[in-house]
Amino acid sequence: MPISPSSSPPKNEQSNALLPTHPGWIIAENGIGFKSDSPPQITVYSIIFWADDALPSGALEAWQQEKKSISEAMTKAGIKGAYGKLRTLAEELRQLFIEKIEFFLRAGAGTHAHAKEAHALACELSEQNYSDILAWGIYQNHVHVLLELSSDLSIDDIVTRWQKLMPGTNWAKQCHVEALKAQEANAYITRIIDKLGAPIPESQAPDQAEATEKPDFHHITVLLHETVELLAAGPDRHIIDCTLGGGGHTELLLEQGATVWGIDRDPEARRAASHRLARFGNRFKVLAGNFNDIETLLTQHGLNHVHGILADLGVSSHQLDKAERGFSFREDGPLDMRMDTRAAYSAQNLVNEASESELADILWQFGEERASRAIARAIVKARQLNPITTTGQLAHIIESVLPRKGRQHPGTRSFQAIRIAVNGELDALDSLLDSATRLLYPGGRLAIITFHSLEDRRVKQFFDRHSKAEIDRPEWPAPRPNPDYCFRQLTKKPIIASDLELSENPRSRSAKLRGVEKIN
Repeated sequence: MPISPSSSPPKNEQSNALLPTHPGWIIAENGIGFKSDSPPQITVYSIIFWADDALPSGALEAWQQEKKSISEAMTKAGIKGAYGKLRTLAEELRQLFIEKIEFFLRAGAGTHAHAKEAHALACELSEQNYSDILAWGIYQNHVHVLLELSSDLSIDDIVTRWQKLMPGTNWAKQCHVEALKAQEANAYITRIIDKLGAPIPESQAPDQAEATEKPDFHHITVLLHETVELLAAGPDRHIIDCTLGGGGHTELLLEQGATVWGIDRDPEARRAASHRLARFGNRFKVLAGNFNDIETLLTQHGLNHVHGILADLGVSSHQLDKAERGFSFREDGPLDMRMDTRAAYSAQNLVNEASESELADILWQFGEERASRAIARAIVKARQLNPITTTGQLAHIIESVLPRKGRQHPGTRSFQAIRIAVNGELDALDSLLDSATRLLYPGGRLAIITFHSLEDRRVKQFFDRHSKAEIDRPEWPAPRPNPDYCFRQLTKKPIIASDLELSENPRSRSAKLRGVEKIN
């Protein structure tokens, strides 16, 4: 949720206070800001600091390493008096920040501050007397300030002072400081203001209306009514939604009277669901994490058994459609694919670091890609020339091996395989299925929605293995009791999307719903 006067924090935040207006403030869609009418006179400093969870660690490390190399080269150029080279390196350093850091800051990942705290910082920026502020913007996960120093305070001291005004945000230790010539400042002012987005109309100003902005997250829920019916939701039933997403399934479960605990790795999904489902109060609870840790997560909150468990596997519509998440080849974006944006290991790491044989095995095992060895060979050959950093680059490499035929993109299976490997999806599924045997009360139900054969095969085999009272083998004289027997099958065949749902949401064509009920 953006730090914006038009956005009140979720119910679990410290304050619901909307930011009051202030002379000169720009009240906009993506944040609040300010632009001075005074022209820059002397050296101007551009300062950007951000929330600790705003950046993937890989991007931060890459920036720091390359920044160190360029800074050393600038020092040598300055000693030699090579001012032309110095200007070139300074521009490289500037572009490096934009490519490695600012892209993610604009994408809006990370924790937002309380509205009250954002207001405190905004007032400080507007009223302080230790520098001349040219422009500032407070956004969802970072702050950008343009100033001229007019005191003996160091920039580090100033930034620390600002950060203390927003204690609800866990600030990163690093910040970006860039010295500009006065004539360069106007371009930076434009960038600060442009990032704020469109101004909020006066009819929606914070002192006149309730907050109307919602988090930018969309996901079309598949097999909604079929899933909720299978889980037999109702009052006094505690249900775990292991893949909260946009909260579609959870919303209907709550409307049936159930208490729902939603688990998701994606901070964007958690924020969106919290906003959407706040009206249900304490009957809805959000947990940050991976569902392979479901027993630990629930135990930490005093919950040992539940009446229902749901997992809608795969990737959300929001993740697929948002190019900067790097899940899809339809639009070029960073090669990321992490469901948890705080995780250190991304698709870029895998594609550029795994050996050819490892890549081939991943493409075959997780994507059932017949051309896995040829694609792996092409990836290794391409990365020897330049690192593979975008989804467009990877898709182009795959297309060079598998020319496009028919409707399906030749990279579909490979992208699926890499995503599964990066997020450990199949291992997490195995762990969840095993945990469900212990977590469910007798009569409790487990519902799993899968989207490809690897997942569905695992679920089907697990349900079959745990739903037979006896097992038999040719070498045995008679069947024996099955020690894993604990479920009754609710779906002899998987439930699939209706023709109506398929017409409204073509992505539901791959969805298969299976369910079981715990027995004594």
